[in-house]
Amino acid sequence: MNRNSTLKEISSRLIRLLPVAENLKDQIRSKIDLALKTAFEELGVLTREELDQDRLNLERAMVRIVELEKQLDSLESELRAKN
Repeated sequence: MNRNSTLKEISSRLIRLLPVAENLKDQIRSKIDLALKTAFEELGVLTREELDQDRLNLERAMVRIVELEKQLDSLESELRAKN
């Protein structure tokens, strides 16, 4: 479930609890949506998709670091051999 659908679900449940006129529901819904979005962002809550993407990016970065370490070792060896 992504963040937007989670926010919409929570917002819908809160709106159903409020006995207000129909024209006020849209205004209240937008304020609730904004408050929930802000709260989730401040807490650093990630969706499953965002977490998976971050994990994939981290794995790619780790592979690149290993490649660069090997390259650095090779260059250091070449430099020592010349001296």
